[in-house]
Amino acid sequence: MTIKYVQDGEEKFMTPEEEAEFRATQPGVGYISAPNEISDRQFFQQLAVMGLITEEEAEAAVSAGTLPSTMNAFIDELPVEERFPARMKLKGATRFFRSDPLVETFGEMEGMTSDQIDNLWRSASLL
Repeated sequence: MTIKYVQDGEEKFMTPEEEAEFRATQPGVGYISAPNEISDRQFFQQLAVMGLITEEEAEAAVSAGTLPSTMNAFIDELPVEERFPARMKLKGATRFFRSDPLVETFGEMEGMTSDQIDNLWRSASLL
């Protein structure tokens, strides 16, 4: 689990060494698990905050169900029989679940670890 913090208005992540030192000096600070569920607005807004999609793509995804180019590229990489269900889910869902296997697959395509996906869910849940 990597700890995210803000310094000088910029989001940063602790190195494993910094995290070990922090946890050793802050024993009362517990692990916060990622929520299983976030709204479509939180999901797409957080992707925009992270720079994975544009703000305009986030707004279009929430208001009109228009998928961002990143999502279309992701869907195009799926096996043919999984593309239509994935499009329907991404266009029509109002809630996204961390436990959905599609989430892990998308994260892997974006080069994200499971911990980084958890951080996406945590950050999105605060929006």
